Amino acid sequence: MITDPVPRSGVRRAEYGRSDARRTVTLPSDDRLHALALEVESALSSGSTAAVRMACAAFLTEAAQFYRVPEPKVCVLAARPLRVYERGSAELFGDYDLRTMLIRVWMRTAVQRRVTSFGTLLSTLCHEFCHHLDLHLLGFSSTPHTRGFYQRTAVLYHHCRATPLRPLVWRDIGRGLWQVDWSRMTGA
Repeated sequence: MITDPVPRSGVRRAEYGRSDARRTVTLPSDDRLHALALEVESALSSGSTAAVRMACAAFLTEAAQFYRVPEPKVCVLAARPLRVYERGSAELFGDYDLRTMLIRVWMRTAVQRRVTSFGTLLSTLCHEFCHHLDLHLLGFSSTPHTRGFYQRTAVLYHHCRATPLRPLVWRDIGRGLWQVDWSRMTGA
């Protein structure tokens, strides 16, 4: 994970700074989101796109109600898009349309078209929902990938998985960009 570049000036730069500084999000005191995440896991194991879409929609409905934000729509698609470049490739795991409030997630891998892991799908769903929260809960006009954004996503994801939260460890890669240092995260 790499952050977006810091905008050069103006409102977007100030908003970027506020997003970067905010590292947490309020969580339900009960296990409602964890229970619905388990429904997503069960649906994913069935391999049915319709079942996964229904489980993701139920998860997002409850999350939106808890945060008192408009409910986003969800679209679950089959194999992830793959872009091949001269020096590598990239897969799209999900996205969020700021205008339509549509979250799209892909439930199959790009090359082998196998059902993705539950952790990957849930992480993507939480990531895209955090874009929604940036706009409708935190009042940002855009939703950049800042260190704070990624940490808020991790807070929500680990709550939904009922796993311990480990703070992300960042390394400065220059020009105002930061990258998660996975070797320091895993202790390798």
